[in-house]
Amino acid sequence: MWQRLYAVSGFCRKYALPRKRQVLTNSRNQNMKQYATYLRVSTKRQGANGLGIESQRKMCADFVSKNDGVIIQEFMDVESGTHRDRKGLLQAIDYCKQNDCPLVVAKLDRLARDVEFCFKVVNTGIEIHFTDMPVINSLLLGVFASVAQYERELICSRTKQALKAKKDRNEQTGGTNELWGKNTGANREEVLEEVRRKSAEVRRQRMINEPSNKFLWTYTQSQKKNGRIFFSDDDFEKLANELNALERKTPTGMEYNKNRAKAQYYKIKKAMTSI
Repeated sequence: MWQRLYAVSGFCRKYALPRKRQVLTNSRNQNMKQYATYLRVSTKRQGANGLGIESQRKMCADFVSKNDGVIIQEFMDVESGTHRDRKGLLQAIDYCKQNDCPLVVAKLDRLARDVEFCFKVVNTGIEIHFTDMPVINSLLLGVFASVAQYERELICSRTKQALKAKKDRNEQTGGTNELWGKNTGANREEVLEEVRRKSAEVRRQRMINEPSNKFLWTYTQSQKKNGRIFFSDDDFEKLANELNALERKTPTGMEYNKNRAKAQYYKIKKAMTSI
């Protein structure tokens, strides 16, 4: 009997005690305050090099660590601060509402450079923190958001002035040297002509491969082999009725009439005969 009791007590020491410590460990993690973070950069290039994202991520992580918390979810956008329909931000707000956790943003201008929009986000009811603003109230938020919006307006103004000055010097704006044949030793007119030719070819291929156009061309060519012609309004009126009977639609999804059938026929004919 004593041997049996000793064996049971040994089993408890081996298995029961560690299991109890594990529960306590999990409970301690659950008691830490949980946070979600939101990161934003304006351009794909900034998102690709990761420098802006990493600095924001570190600021958020330092803030959460200082407040004895843990980050449970991260959301990110590569969008201009002027855009209001940002997928990552909307997901972050919904997540914080559902999980009752605060949202941490590195800086106010990463949320938006728009006073009205900043107040709308703050007024969604979620708890929100900015690492560069230790205290949030209506006065401070209004001041900081106004400064961020003013900075955006200055950036916009400087960009427009720089583009205008470049145009005044008869310099090309936009594109690359390779695209415009500048500083590459190439004849610029030849380069531009090649760009136009390639663009036209892309449009032509898109037109002839469009299912409705492809069907119309195949159908009319098979009819022509039987001696049929497509020239008068009556010809296209009959063609439109036949296409409607076959439940075919125009490329824009509309039913055929003589004018639509005629316009589509001549467009696809031009594209096919220019091969």
